[in-house]
Amino acid sequence: MSRKKKDWKTEKDRVLNMSLEERRKEYRRSEYVPLDQINTWKQSQSTEVTEEEEGKDLLRDKVSLYKGDITILEVDAIVNAANSSLLGGGGVDGCIHKAAGSCLYEECITLNGCETGNAKITCGYDLPAKYVIHTVGPVARGHVGETETKDLTACYQNSLELVKGFGLRSVAFPCISTGIYGFPNEPAANIALETVKSWVKENHDKIERVIFCVFLEADYRIYKEKILQVFQDNDVTTEEDTEDGQKAGAGTSPSKESRSKNQSEDRHDDDELDPPKEDADNHTAMEQETLDSQTGEPEEKKADEKSENKEMEKDATGEPEEKKADEKSENTEMEKDATEKDTEIEKDTEKEKEKEKEKEMETDTSASEQINAKVESLEGSDPTETDSSPSKDPVDKKE
Repeated sequence: MSRKKKDWKTEKDRVLNMSLEERRKEYRRSEYVPLDQINTWKQSQSTEVTEEEEGKDLLRDKVSLYKGDITILEVDAIVNAANSSLLGGGGVDGCIHKAAGSCLYEECITLNGCETGNAKITCGYDLPAKYVIHTVGPVARGHVGETETKDLTACYQNSLELVKGFGLRSVAFPCISTGIYGFPNEPAANIALETVKSWVKENHDKIERVIFCVFLEADYRIYKEKILQVFQDNDVTTEEDTEDGQKAGAGTSPSKESRSKNQSEDRHDDDELDPPKEDADNHTAMEQETLDSQTGEPEEKKADEKSENKEMEKDATGEPEEKKADEKSENTEMEKDATEKDTEIEKDTEKEKEKEKEKEMETDTSASEQINAKVESLEGSDPTETDSSPSKDPVDKKE
């Protein structure tokens, strides 16, 4: 039995006019995560609210870090990291198209693609999210230059502007351009966090929650580390920020105005702390004149006193040059005498060693002479007969 193809326009009108309970019955997947089950960054930190923070709208209450599948988040809109055709692809783009159904593809055909940095919005159809915001990130391939940074920043800014324009209160962002487009993960996280923080601070009354939805463990660790640095504990939004944000549409943003004001105040403080060099020199000269007038002593007298003081110091600590030269000469002669004495001692020691050697040689000579004499005396005596001596012939005895 063939299923009749749905008309995306009719289906879009039907889905957007359904209640939440009715839509839940038609989710393509039974698994979904409501917004109230996603902790804010403040809740995930479990920090106590201080008296200063109590009653104030904290930026930490506006953002969340979630690790998992973006297609099961029940929020007003999820952002799709799309390609320029908007007709589906790999990664998160393919997952969103598959989970939303064929009507998403049919509607995207009518959008005629999208340029890098821009964003376009469609219905969510079979997704728990009511809308899908499609944005095209830059192709970085490992290189992060001015153009890549500007385009990725525009992706987040333009997506958030669509959220505000359609009156949506919650949105979830994936990691844009960090997949096959090759944008390095850490710089991409920095851009995402800083851009969202700046926008939320200016539009905090227009948004309830911005969720950073990551899928990889590596991205989760990066965001967890950097979100601590970007969204500080004392970051708050006040009514003054809202008024400044409304005025910012005609000109400079409140953040820029505050920065320029702070810079002006800093320069003013620096001028007060560090007076011009000429004024400092004049001030020093005036202090010197005042000191002279208080002491009542002319400059010539002071110079004479300085000269006398130097001579007194020289007399007290120094000695005449001739005396120093004599002492140096005496020290040299003493060193010379000591060296000569050491030389004589060494010569005497060598002589004693030579005498000892001669005595040893004489002793050895006398001993050898005694041994030789003893040998000669033994040779002169009659030898004793042994078994080896020839015996007399017995025949001679008979004769």
